[in-house]
Amino acid sequence: MVDITVIEDEENEETEEEELPSLTRELDADAIEKLAKSAERPSVRAHLDSLVSKLRRESAALKRVEASKQKSTEEKADSKSAVVSEDETVKAASNPEPAVKALSPPTSRPAPPVVPSTAKYCPINKFAFDAGSYNSAFLTLYINLPGVGKLKKTDKITCDFTATSFDLIVRDLDGKSYRLFNNNLEKNINPEVCKFVVKAEKVLVKLGKVKGEYGSYDSWQGLSGKKDKNKKETKAAKKDDPSASIMGMMKDMYDSGDDKMKKMIGETMMKQRNGELGKDMPGAGGMGGMGGGMGGMGMDGFGDM
Repeated sequence: MVDITVIEDEENEETEEEELPSLTRELDADAIEKLAKSAERPSVRAHLDSLVSKLRRESAALKRVEASKQKSTEEKADSKSAVVSEDETVKAASNPEPAVKALSPPTSRPAPPVVPSTAKYCPINKFAFDAGSYNSAFLTLYINLPGVGKLKKTDKITCDFTATSFDLIVRDLDGKSYRLFNNNLEKNINPEVCKFVVKAEKVLVKLGKVKGEYGSYDSWQGLSGKKDKNKKETKAAKKDDPSASIMGMMKDMYDSGDDKMKKMIGETMMKQRNGELGKDMPGAGGMGGMGGGMGGMGMDGFGDM
């Protein structure tokens, strides 16, 4: 068990898109699932079914992230409202209205100012990390926070998990709020089994490991993965083309497939580019949702057809 220091990643502000990423993945999955039903070769259907499963998992993970962001936005709005209320209360107390009549009843004392919840988080830079023994189901983080046990039965401690990140927040502990966020884990985790435990003087975050190729749980060497020097470029590319991963998999299927598979994929892409994909395929209207990402690549990405 070793102490490590976490350096928070710089979070780039992103403009709100018309369509949520989770909805994009869901629509793509629906469209590909319809395409799979029309495929004649079992191997083609297997590839497409695998792609559909991957997109649905990504959609579920993105929905949790979006819900967490929405919750954080609402809390900031509540905090701002509390500050405005405090300013109005102080102003009313400093400028009371004069009495109109000598016999009028005395005015009630102004209410005490509302103390807003702390809006800024103190980053948690030190904690203990235990990767667990061989084939153990969890790895554990130990975060020392004196007195945190008194918040155990409140909603002031939360931890959101996705397949690639976790976000622990402790609010209003002796006038301060704390946060431990990591979206650069060494390996993927299973958000369905992840949990946190509140003790008298510390918080335990238990991250569920994912089983590897041979049925045993992944072995972790550290908490965070290595930084990719092209991370920013990759992120920008994915933002411009959210279906890049889909196109990469479709291209791999084309390159490794037989002549019949190549013909089917080639004809599908040609019809999609020309806007004819749903005209001769009953029930395939949902493929229109893939137009933005698939049409952007064009036929050149699949070589000579």
